[in-house]
Amino acid sequence: MSWAKAWSWLRVVVMAGGVLFLADQAWIHVNRLLAFQPLGIDFMPMWAAAREAFSHPGRIYDFVGLTRFQHPLLEHFRGLRPFIYPPSALLAFLPFSLASFDLANALWTAFGLVALLWVMFAHLKEVRTLTLLAMVLTPPSVLVLVTGQVTFLVAALTVAALYWLKPRPGLAGLLFGIAGALKPQALVLLPLALLATREWRALLTAALTVSLAVLVSALVFGVDAWIEWAQAVPRFQHMVMNAPGLERGMITPTAVGHNIKLDPGAQDVWRGVFGVGAAVMAWMVFRRTTDPARRIAALLGGGLFVTPYAMHYDAALLAPAAALMLSQRTRPAAWVAAFVAGSVLCCAAIPYWGAAAVTAFTLWTALTPETLLMGRRASAPGEARAAQRPREAPGPGPLADRELDAA
Repeated sequence: MSWAKAWSWLRVVVMAGGVLFLADQAWIHVNRLLAFQPLGIDFMPMWAAAREAFSHPGRIYDFVGLTRFQHPLLEHFRGLRPFIYPPSALLAFLPFSLASFDLANALWTAFGLVALLWVMFAHLKEVRTLTLLAMVLTPPSVLVLVTGQVTFLVAALTVAALYWLKPRPGLAGLLFGIAGALKPQALVLLPLALLATREWRALLTAALTVSLAVLVSALVFGVDAWIEWAQAVPRFQHMVMNAPGLERGMITPTAVGHNIKLDPGAQDVWRGVFGVGAAVMAWMVFRRTTDPARRIAALLGGGLFVTPYAMHYDAALLAPAAALMLSQRTRPAAWVAAFVAGSVLCCAAIPYWGAAAVTAFTLWTALTPETLLMGRRASAPGEARAAQRPREAPGPGPLADRELDAA
């Protein structure tokens, strides 16, 4: 057996073992979570807010009032369950509010999962099925499945937009805009990234899409909904930053500063350093490479550096970057580095240590040039033959590693 074939089989065996381990851990953690909280607990406020949007619009951003509406579904869970997404996101939840909660939660979760799998399937190269399974079974992704968060849908829209950025900038801008209207804090660095690449059409389309979403939501729910949302955001931030039960799962540098008891002045400096660093990272990465894994890490991981509040399930935004590296960087040194990085991302759900894991993964993935570990000689099966075939015209599919520094 040749070295290339042996290496290919070794990767399959390692990936299969990793998937089995993740599946076992997922089973244990899901059972523990469902012992004290209902399935879809984070989708519940989204469904409830959309359900009450027209009959009792004053409850949308009323933390106590909306929680009371959810009480029959919360079982033995105690605590506030507020809706804190902007009114533009409420447009996406309206169709699901027409169904009962259990059906709506199942449809919403399946929609996000299928969207992400569909987008990723087209861009993975080798060990595709195992890579997709590993991406879905990482602890942050499992939390998305259990809680019903919007993370999968935002990740799917962002990954698709990054691949369409060159061939179809208008479509990319539309997808970016929809993702931004759903979860604006996740794409806070997008304008800077598009400025760095001079993608004016995508930037304009994204801005117009967000503006249209804001206008339509204001017409549907009223301008007061936006005023109430702006007032609710600082109340929500204060609530979560002072909740002992939530600080265990926070993954932002701001949360780390809060946990280590920085005084207000030091906390401002701490946040400023990470915020400026994230902006510089996004600018550099989007200027220097078109590698989608690095761009996902710089854009979405950098967004986690900037936003004050994010929980462990938000680390699933970075799972596509880990999957792309595992599938596309097939040479030994590069693949081992990708496997280690993915393992670090799996630690995002560990209480108190999740922020360090997310920070390490983001910095390593975004700032390590993909050519550093690649070498020049093909060492994986099929690579030598692929190098001899005529090059195809550029498109939305995976980019060849040798082309990634052309930006």
